[in-house]
Amino acid sequence: MLNWLFQLFTSGAFLILALYFSAPVFHLIQSRRERAQLYRRLAAGKLNPHGFEMRMELGEIYARSRRWGLAEKELQDAVDIHEDHAHCQSLLGTVLYHQEKYTEAIDHLKRALELRPSEGYGKTQVLLARCFEGTGQLDEAANWYRAALDRNLSICEPAYRLGVLEKKRDRKEDAKKGFEEAIRRFSPTDRRNYWTNLRYSWMAKYQLISAS
Repeated sequence: MLNWLFQLFTSGAFLILALYFSAPVFHLIQSRRERAQLYRRLAAGKLNPHGFEMRMELGEIYARSRRWGLAEKELQDAVDIHEDHAHCQSLLGTVLYHQEKYTEAIDHLKRALELRPSEGYGKTQVLLARCFEGTGQLDEAANWYRAALDRNLSICEPAYRLGVLEKKRDRKEDAKKGFEEAIRRFSPTDRRNYWTNLRYSWMAKYQLISAS
């Protein structure tokens, strides 16, 4: 246990926690800056105030600062203008998920994948799985976690969440396989996903230790 705690400390996991808890403040500051830049472009006549680009960019800014209600309004307007934009559909589905509007979120996330199967590179499938978990459809959730694992071999989150789901269903061996897969997928050379993967791989290690 002491060795595990030492590895946890030296791995940067505590830095992850610090970044996680400071994220809301950072996103609020960033949101104000981005909105100011957007309105300068609008004032310069470079954007249509009622057009798709304005609505989507503003919705994305609100989403990053976790102002879900405002983001939903802007992104819904954007989707009404351009319903065949995969990323916009995915963003709207994400915003609806965070408001626990799971059924609506599922429709938009599925539509995003219909328009572009690579949308989110596995993260869209993870969100779909979490929506189905929210509606109590656990078999469907497990299927979408597996789809995320197949879609992107570089992310640990779907394996970890599948492990947690199987643990809830008292499928101990399947849960163990999920946690082990999350740990196996972590690569210190993957700079793009490093911090997120480190977080989920360490949570998977904790799950295995606590179950032993």
